[in-house]
Amino acid sequence: MNISQDWENFTSTDKLIFQNCCRKLLGKTFLVRDKQADRKHYFFVVKHMDIFLEYFLFMGFEIKCDKDNGVVMLDNCSGIDKQKLISNRYRFTNEETIVLCCLWLIYVSRIKEGTLSSVIMIGVSDLVYELEKYNVRDMVKKTGLGNIVTVLKRYSLVDLDGNIGDIDCKLILYPSLQFALDTDEFSRFVKEVVQVVVEGKDNLEEETDEQSDDFE
Repeated sequence: MNISQDWENFTSTDKLIFQNCCRKLLGKTFLVRDKQADRKHYFFVVKHMDIFLEYFLFMGFEIKCDKDNGVVMLDNCSGIDKQKLISNRYRFTNEETIVLCCLWLIYVSRIKEGTLSSVIMIGVSDLVYELEKYNVRDMVKKTGLGNIVTVLKRYSLVDLDGNIGDIDCKLILYPSLQFALDTDEFSRFVKEVVQVVVEGKDNLEEETDEQSDDFE
């Protein structure tokens, strides 16, 4: 069976959901099972994985699914030069990269502590503490933190319960965080923050002045 036959076998409702799934994946890369707004689309993609794989292959993309974490993601096909695919890519600023890595570290530490849910809720103060731990808080101004969170929300990496600045504001961390950065780039960040802590450097500003990370 090919994609045309599959399409003809879809009901009108299925066709609408398929179109919405494609638009969501192209717009924000991730579908998260435990995010209410994504849940229906996540399970639809998992159920019809073959047709999505075939459809996106024409555009040079492939669909990946991590059922353990409940994440469906759009990625470049293996063997294709990523530098030639400028669509479906977002270049993080240095500040966004720092916040993303700190959130990822918090997420992993909570999972290792035995948290049963794949969705982690933290206070904004937890993020601030993590930034302070690596002496990078001054690089992420309070007024800019809300903008950074807005960017991460756009790609289903986090959600916000409340308003940045409110004492009871919470950040909801999704398992998609662990797939957002290239492994080599994250390793570079970890190496640099370790140097900050061990060698007593002022911050990461010199190292990150000319660097930024890509997000697919």
